[in-house]
Amino acid sequence: MKAPPKVQSVRPDRMGLRSLAMTSPSLPPGHKPCRHGFTLVELLVVVGVIVLMMTLAVPAFNSIRGGTDFTSVTYDLSGVLDQARAYAMSNNTFVLVGIMEVNSSAGTNANPQVSGTGRIAVAVIASKDGTRPYQSLIDNSHDGNTPSLLTAGANVTGSGAAFTPVTKLYTFSNVHIVDLQTDDPPVPAAGNMARPTVAQYYDIGNTTQCISATPFGWPLGTAIKGTPIPQYSFAAQVGQGAVIEFDPQGSARIITAQGNNGPLLDAIPQQIELAIEPCRGTSVTPLTSQAVGQMAAIQIDGMSGAVRIYRP
Repeated sequence: MKAPPKVQSVRPDRMGLRSLAMTSPSLPPGHKPCRHGFTLVELLVVVGVIVLMMTLAVPAFNSIRGGTDFTSVTYDLSGVLDQARAYAMSNNTFVLVGIMEVNSSAGTNANPQVSGTGRIAVAVIASKDGTRPYQSLIDNSHDGNTPSLLTAGANVTGSGAAFTPVTKLYTFSNVHIVDLQTDDPPVPAAGNMARPTVAQYYDIGNTTQCISATPFGWPLGTAIKGTPIPQYSFAAQVGQGAVIEFDPQGSARIITAQGNNGPLLDAIPQQIELAIEPCRGTSVTPLTSQAVGQMAAIQIDGMSGAVRIYRP
């Protein structure tokens, strides 16, 4: 019986591979592959295109970012109000929310802060024992001679002895409190900004009629009329913001002084409005319409304390 033929393995050597590569039909004999690079002109063209695209994209990105920042501020302000209402109800106490706009050209460490344009400050404090420390000072006789809590109650609310802070101080830059309840531009009857009208005493943007009668200083414990002067004086004088009160039932109000010398108005309103628009530092663009543009109206239902946002 014959043995099977011996199979000899074929292992091409380096010379064989080299000769195979040299005789490949894809490359002519003797041809050396060359490497192509970019010329200086081509590189300059690419760089120029990139610079042009960045020039066009950056303004659009800033616009989107600005809109996003304003939206964030709007919802953050709404969230602070919701938190204050929830605290009042869950702890069966009275909560005060101080809101004021200060001059943004001064740094956040400036002491004292002065009312102005460009940065909104918000502080939330609560009654320690669940009562209104200033209740005895409120006179609803409406005789026109009632001493205003702007002076009589300053030491009660401003001293901080009867209150405790609920949150840290919040500040929101590049935003301006505006009056959107006036006739120019008018409140639209239809669209996203159509909303209930608000009495002038509860329109926080109305700096001449919305006068809060329960002022307090921040840091809590610095009296409005005392020394040292508080860094923030919430509603210590006309045009310096407002103080919103939430009661244990969640209802909202602003105890207002109808004029500098009273009488006081202590009633649950239908609505309270805080309207804002974006700004650049202290520069504000006048609004021409409430149907379009960057603005927001935050309304608080007086009876329920529910917060709603209106945007164009």
